[in-house]
Amino acid sequence: MTALDEMQSNMLVAFHSALSCIYLPIILSALYFTDFLYRVGTTSFLPVVGVLAAMECVKRGVGNRCLVRDVVLGAKGDDRQPRKGRSRSRELLRSCGVLLAALASFFVLAVLLGAEAFSRHEETFMLSLLLCVLAVFPVCLNAGPRAVPGALRGARPLPGVLGELLLRNLQCTLLGAWLGAAVIPLDWDRPWQQWPVPCCLGALLGHTASNLLVLAAMVPEIARAGHSSKRAR
Repeated sequence: MTALDEMQSNMLVAFHSALSCIYLPIILSALYFTDFLYRVGTTSFLPVVGVLAAMECVKRGVGNRCLVRDVVLGAKGDDRQPRKGRSRSRELLRSCGVLLAALASFFVLAVLLGAEAFSRHEETFMLSLLLCVLAVFPVCLNAGPRAVPGALRGARPLPGVLGELLLRNLQCTLLGAWLGAAVIPLDWDRPWQQWPVPCCLGALLGHTASNLLVLAAMVPEIARAGHSSKRAR
């Protein structure tokens, strides 16, 4: 990896993390101050999940267009377009399959870890969907569906800092959801202890904390690289 490639990677990761550190606290604040947080286990929470998924697409599209220079080598465009279209269609179908499998896996895992098996299916489904969007969808979007199984086992889905960000976000999101479940059996009788409110909140906070830590690590790296570049000139 050249210095330019490394600089671009750092800037791309900083952009991803900075944008997450902007919109996630806004969403969390809106949930808290409007009491919408207590509806995270219902289908009325779907628009928020949709916003989270849309922001991942924005990060991917804007970041790659503005911060990464892709050089395409090979055959002419006329020869490559049909193959490229078929490849994208297969990748899209494969991504949908992986996301559905992840959604089903999170649902089953939640039941195995104590969620009610024969009731409150809507709440468990919404938690599974949130985890899928926060943890699996970014890996699928940036690294492809084939990278998801390895990422769930702890392997970087991509080389470099972007792969580290995706893996850390996945792990912190799942860890936050798991830690959030610890307050559910406590006899405090608080409304935010109802399933799956603390798990959803923990997932959102874990995802936010992960991006904040990565951003704090990237800013000094970019500053040093920029200073070195100026001195070289």
